[in-house]
Amino acid sequence: MSVAFKRGATTGPDDLHITMRDTVNNLIDPYRIQYAVFDRTTGLDVLMGSPVNIPLRMSLGQYYAQVVFPADCNIGDWVIRWTIQEASTDPVYQSVEMFNVIGDSTIISFTGDASTDYLIHKLRILLRDNNPDRNYRFRPPESAKFIQGQTQVFGFFWEDEELLEYIYMAIDDFNTYPPVTGIELGDLAGSLKRWRTVVLYRAACLACLGATLTWALNEFSVSGNELIPVKDENGNEYRLTLQEFFNIIYDEDLKKFEDEIEKEIVKLKEEVKNEII
Repeated sequence: MSVAFKRGATTGPDDLHITMRDTVNNLIDPYRIQYAVFDRTTGLDVLMGSPVNIPLRMSLGQYYAQVVFPADCNIGDWVIRWTIQEASTDPVYQSVEMFNVIGDSTIISFTGDASTDYLIHKLRILLRDNNPDRNYRFRPPESAKFIQGQTQVFGFFWEDEELLEYIYMAIDDFNTYPPVTGIELGDLAGSLKRWRTVVLYRAACLACLGATLTWALNEFSVSGNELIPVKDENGNEYRLTLQEFFNIIYDEDLKKFEDEIEKEIVKLKEEVKNEII
């Protein structure tokens, strides 16, 4: 799937496409499917063309948007918003796919080196970030794009620049373990490519760690007063602060720990007192 298009280009079947499946993973043709394209280069979504466009059907459950980009259109972030209704009685929901419009002289490859691009691609496969329309995910909601409290977003999770930095970090980490040290990025495509999977695996761990930390930072407050939904064994839902949730899970263990610490303190005081006497 292409995620960057030059001015004047027209998208085809391999570009802005979408696959429709039911709950048992069978391909289906939905009751309703349409799309709209927005220019987000200014930070706001500006509708480009008609708000209702019908995609072209390739086969069962396979559709793509045929978009013609003007020769003078803005360069930067763009968005295509799919509107889907699986059956006539089902609710309407939206899926968002993000892409870029680039200049004629722009090199689509971030690195300009085929070997490095290959490593980034392998890392995307390891992270299941290589096929956004299939490996879709739910993300925290953005304004005007809600699906039962969340937004279904299509597009690569990590940028090439991020993945390359994780690969560099993984190489640094690899070089701290003898007997093989001193490898560089270029070696993974040449004489030392047997170590490639080990480095990519470590890079994938670093990428997931970064995503986890970002999610935790956005999801929970540092002060612990963020309310989180919790369900008990009967399905009853409660909204608790992190402190309340922590106390419910660990309160008994903490009390035992505090009692043991108190006993140790008393014991140490007695020992000190006896030594003085």
